[in-house]
Amino acid sequence: MKFRIFHGSVRKKLVFLVLLATLPAFMLNFGTEWEKRQKTLDTLKLDTTIYLNSFSHVQQRITDSTKTLLQTVAAMPAVKKMERDTIHEILTTILQENPMFTNVILVDTKGDVVTAGRDTDEARQFNFSDRKQFREALQTGSFSAGQFMVGKQTRMSIFPFAMPITTYEGTYAGVMLIGVSLDDYSRLFDECSFQSGLFFGACDAYGIRIFRHPMPKGLSIGQPIQKTIFDQARAAKGSSTMELKDSSGVDRIIASTPLRLTPDSEPYMYMFMGRDSSAALSNTDSVLIRGLLTTFASLTLALLIAWFVGGRGIAGNLERMAVIAHNLGSDKPIPPSNIDYDDGEIGYLARTWDNMIAMLNKREKEKNEALAQLSESEERHRIILEHNPGGIALINPDTLEILFANPAFMTLFEIATTSLSTVTLCDLHPSKDCPRVREELNRHLRSGGGTTQEMAFRTLNGKIVLTDFSTAVLTLIGKTYLAGFFTDITERKNSEHELLTAKEMAERANVVKDDFLANISHELRTPLNGVMGMLQLLELSDLSEGQAGYVDIALKSSNSLRRVIDDLLDFTKIEAGMLDIREEPFDLENLLRQCVDLLRVQADEKGLQLTWNVHPGTNKKFLGDTGRLRQILFNLLGNAIKFTETGLISIESFTLPSPEESRERLFLSVTDTGVGIPDDRIKDIFESFTQVDGSRTRKYQGVGLGLSIVKRLVSLMNGSMTIESEPGMGTRVQFCVSVGSCIQVEDTDEEEPLSGHLDRKLKLLLVEDEKVNMFMAKHILEKMGHDVDCAENGRQCLAQIARQPYDAVLMDIQMPEMTGIEATRRIRFASEFESVSSIPIIALSAHATSSDVEAAMRAGVNEYITKPFERARLEEALQKIGSNLNFSRTDNG
Repeated sequence: MKFRIFHGSVRKKLVFLVLLATLPAFMLNFGTEWEKRQKTLDTLKLDTTIYLNSFSHVQQRITDSTKTLLQTVAAMPAVKKMERDTIHEILTTILQENPMFTNVILVDTKGDVVTAGRDTDEARQFNFSDRKQFREALQTGSFSAGQFMVGKQTRMSIFPFAMPITTYEGTYAGVMLIGVSLDDYSRLFDECSFQSGLFFGACDAYGIRIFRHPMPKGLSIGQPIQKTIFDQARAAKGSSTMELKDSSGVDRIIASTPLRLTPDSEPYMYMFMGRDSSAALSNTDSVLIRGLLTTFASLTLALLIAWFVGGRGIAGNLERMAVIAHNLGSDKPIPPSNIDYDDGEIGYLARTWDNMIAMLNKREKEKNEALAQLSESEERHRIILEHNPGGIALINPDTLEILFANPAFMTLFEIATTSLSTVTLCDLHPSKDCPRVREELNRHLRSGGGTTQEMAFRTLNGKIVLTDFSTAVLTLIGKTYLAGFFTDITERKNSEHELLTAKEMAERANVVKDDFLANISHELRTPLNGVMGMLQLLELSDLSEGQAGYVDIALKSSNSLRRVIDDLLDFTKIEAGMLDIREEPFDLENLLRQCVDLLRVQADEKGLQLTWNVHPGTNKKFLGDTGRLRQILFNLLGNAIKFTETGLISIESFTLPSPEESRERLFLSVTDTGVGIPDDRIKDIFESFTQVDGSRTRKYQGVGLGLSIVKRLVSLMNGSMTIESEPGMGTRVQFCVSVGSCIQVEDTDEEEPLSGHLDRKLKLLLVEDEKVNMFMAKHILEKMGHDVDCAENGRQCLAQIARQPYDAVLMDIQMPEMTGIEATRRIRFASEFESVSSIPIIALSAHATSSDVEAAMRAGVNEYITKPFERARLEEALQKIGSNLNFSRTDNG
């Protein structure tokens, strides 16, 4: 009985001792393996976030470069003026140089296609008014993003952007649309040596999948992504990680980040990077589970053996096993027990113990293999960071201390490796900027989102560099960090600045050119006015028949020179976008009859037959710019007469319906039997300052502006032109313009006869600073039978009007001391000239633009005559004034 009691006591003590000996080892193993698992999981999250930030940075640069490209194109003069052909060339060049763009399309404010890089008949039938990016571009007046779509023309999966086009007056002319191909993501993903099990995806702001690589079965582009993933990404406001099952049912660690056009705008896209967490943690989990099971089994067996063995031979063996248990969990090697396995229960326990040791050794080997794999993963990450061309840094948000940086960052900011530990983000800015930078980064931390902006930094050597600076908020093991991504854009910004400078210089040169042509027009008109005036005076004198012929030829040559000057002025106004098209009622037959009658003398001199015809059934009443239509026909008929020696010149006209309501398309063609145009020169015939025969010995003279102006006028009237010609057989020019429908048109082409009669000579004051023009105009007026006094500027004019009365004033506009405009205003509105404020004033000026005429009329002139003027035009103006004077006298009794 005593033996049994002692034996039971030994068993209990032995069980208790075994339990005390093995339990710490069990807890130590469990804690160690669990900590390794958590470290592996945190490493996977960090890896996934870094990969995703690299891809999101690429997408942000694509978006920023697309925005810069569209801003540059939208600022071009040709785009602001909506010149379709020029814009088509620009868009075609963009597509050729940037294969990532599927198409670039210019639409008007209604969403209809004006032109495109891939301009086809099918493309021009599309309407984009229902597109998100189109509506937001017109609403916000800025660069806008759309949503995932399949291109109307390309049928490719794209992500679209838009930029509004504004005119020089600040109104919207249209919208530039551009599509970025989503297929480039597959290429970028394949070029990166990522681990298996990774996937990269993106969705638009509505959760619609726009990209997934690789694409598992059952998923497709254009479907909504998993709602749980999208809701968590949207709620995070910035970069985040999550652990859940993805759309394919795989346990994954998924990192997400939003992309924004501006820091304060809503995301236009979400990007995702996921990896198979079960596969990555399978080794760690299996090691943990095997260790727990082995330890538990060993503990159980040890307790059983201790219970059955009793006390026989236990002390020494237990002591030996206690030493082994003590070494568990240490770095020391674990030896076998060296206990005889045949020694009853102790031997059995020793065998079990040795098996457990073997398992522990095996587990240690597996642990070392897992550590080797982790080391290999860290090496891959290190290589990626070291060879990344963009600077990457990990920043302490509290102290702005740079905790880690890759070589590209060190090179960019000229930092020595040994100096990194002493560098903060403030050291890379002027000291006065540090509070602003700190506040900006704190704002990002509070919002929890990343940002991208252009920012200037200073290297440690004092060199200023411009960067695309992006940040992302990271949380690692419960602590928050800022990840900074730096891309050097100094060279790109310098190139953009040079491009902008070149653009501004070109615009200034264009303004200088326009001013030069306008000024040269004025300077040519002034002396030409004197020449034509003197010739008209000479024409009134007693001349022989031969001398009269000479004067007539000289006047015709002067008129030809005046037409060249008018063409130059029209060309300048068209180039500057200042030529207005006005609509007024007109009769088509009256217009054609006038054009033919005015040029019939020239045709008769060459023996040419000149005819016109309006096809039966054609409406004859329209709304349009009669003056510009007459100018087009004069140019075409003048060319036809110039280049035709014998035969016929005819005008044909007909109309067709227009797609626009209350509009018609008016077709006019001018056909001649002249010399014709070679096929290889037809394409050049409408170019400015170009003629078919450009040699010094050419037979037909001219500056080559007529047809260029004709083409531009037709374009301004929403029309088009075609030309058919065969050398030696003749030429046919046909053009079409848009005109308004009009039921009835009063005959405005025949002027009513002037009422009254000029029954006495007028007392006139001629204000002119140029001596020759003063002499010429004074003698022409005296030949008409009027009394003329002269003044050389506006100040002298006011002095003479104050001294004596005049029936009318002939006022030059540009004069020294006081201009004609200022003198006219003083006469009309100054109190000291109230008694003569209603005196008729006729402006005589070499300034011929519509703005000059409007300015003079606002100042108060009654008539505006452009130099060089014809005597008949001046006489007509004086007759109007004289008739009004006669009427006033009759009215007053």
